[in-house]
Amino acid sequence: MKCELIFVGTELLLGQIVNTNAVYLGENLANLGVDLYYSSVVGDNLDRIKDAIKHALSRSDLIIITGGLGPTFDDITREGIAEALGRELVFDPNVMAQIEEHFKRTKFHMLPMHRRQAYVISSGCQVIPNLIGSAPGLIVEADGKWIIAMPGVPREMKKMCEDRVFPWIAEKVGNVVIKSKVIKVAGMGESTVANEINDIVESLSNPTIAFLCSPGEVTVRITAKASNTDEAYQMINDVAQKVKAKLGDNVFGEDNQIIEQVVGKMLVDNHKTVALAESCTGGLVSDRITDISGSSDYFLGGVIAYSNQLKIDLLAVSKDDIDRYGAVSATVAEQMASGVRKLAKSDYGIGITGIAGPTGATSEKPVGLVYIGLSSKDKVYSKEFRFVGDRTGIKRWASQSALDMLRRELLKESRNG
Repeated sequence: MKCELIFVGTELLLGQIVNTNAVYLGENLANLGVDLYYSSVVGDNLDRIKDAIKHALSRSDLIIITGGLGPTFDDITREGIAEALGRELVFDPNVMAQIEEHFKRTKFHMLPMHRRQAYVISSGCQVIPNLIGSAPGLIVEADGKWIIAMPGVPREMKKMCEDRVFPWIAEKVGNVVIKSKVIKVAGMGESTVANEINDIVESLSNPTIAFLCSPGEVTVRITAKASNTDEAYQMINDVAQKVKAKLGDNVFGEDNQIIEQVVGKMLVDNHKTVALAESCTGGLVSDRITDISGSSDYFLGGVIAYSNQLKIDLLAVSKDDIDRYGAVSATVAEQMASGVRKLAKSDYGIGITGIAGPTGATSEKPVGLVYIGLSSKDKVYSKEFRFVGDRTGIKRWASQSALDMLRRELLKESRNG
């Protein structure tokens, strides 16, 4: 079944609200085995809504619309469906009774405009009761194809989906499921990851592989379509093993795992602790680590050493080295890492210093230059990074890279016994 989504609302077009309905429907339709090929956003304009529906019907079997079913003058999805199909809207007294009951139950005042919500498509139309709000949904048959219209309010739409729409779709689709697994990669760019596993990608038709990139992380999504869940995951896992073998230690997790969670578990398993000295990241790494429940078992503390004097006084960074190399340097990052490790008496110390921008750069030290130092009882070293992006993005890149450095160090320690 080919499906298309249409989201109605000028507020969506203008970016005034986030379209969370798209995420919810996309994920759940995939689990139902529905092929979702198109998605569009349309403003509150009758002609454009009508045209979007007609275009969708020309290429898809199922059209799901959210939004525009309310009682106000700009809620015109019902009219758009009727005009697209060449049918009329008719008043349904049973629907009106449901709306009236809603207002009695919630003790809200019903207005004359709410009567608009009791109009339904004249033929081939099933009503989806709204158990939370006042606007009912519609399932409309259209020459062997189907249009499902639901309110744009997320909790109302989700309740309709779970109670009525998803079971209806499952019955139509039959024994087909679409499942996915995500492999998460750090320390490699998207193009490098794609090139590394290109031979695997080119050999596949089902499952398929897609990529998603975020600061410091590449997601490899493997998706399979099969007759049941077990078969789908068997297909996925066969490919996942090949992908992980190709990417090696660059793979840090799967599915919903995040790197701070992975690093936390590794610290616990290895009975190790860590402390942070952060400058340009402003405590972001410490914040990410402490977002994980139980992090007090391995995270001893952090210092946000923004000024040079605090680096000198608290972390024992050499003033002469700051004067000679600058605060943004490998030497200072390493001394910050060693200083915080000794201060906290932790197994590992991490020091981060850089230029997050947009100001503070020089010709020798551009925006995005970051040094990350890592200290243990046996060694101290640093890495230089050149990140691209705005201030928030650079800080995120730096935090991800710091966590990945610690992860790789823990891997080495584990292998060395």
